[in-house]
Amino acid sequence: MGKDPGALYQDLCKDLGNPVSSRVDAPATPDQKKKLSKLSAAQVSSDQLAGEQIEAVLDRAPGDNEAIGGIKVIVPSGWFAARPSGTEDIYKIYAESFQGDAHLKQLLAEAQVIVDTALG
Repeated sequence: MGKDPGALYQDLCKDLGNPVSSRVDAPATPDQKKKLSKLSAAQVSSDQLAGEQIEAVLDRAPGDNEAIGGIKVIVPSGWFAARPSGTEDIYKIYAESFQGDAHLKQLLAEAQVIVDTALG
């Protein structure tokens, strides 16, 4: 394309938004971790996340249909994924937003509620 990769990235950010991401940890018992690792998309009852309609809830990888050991929830301008730690009594929530830090914080907060509700 004859352009610097950094310049191409900046062009993409102008078109799609500048992504921000983060991770939070939440306490989880061994039973909760086991339940999260087997959580299915059908167990997520929410249809909204951070003010947007949920487009997809994944519990399997799109490429090879293998279980992802948690869930990934996708909205038009972001997503979160939750999975149990393999070494600690916690679960991890990863999130990315194309609307900035405030939206990212909202994604993370609501993600924790969704996961906690699903773990019941």
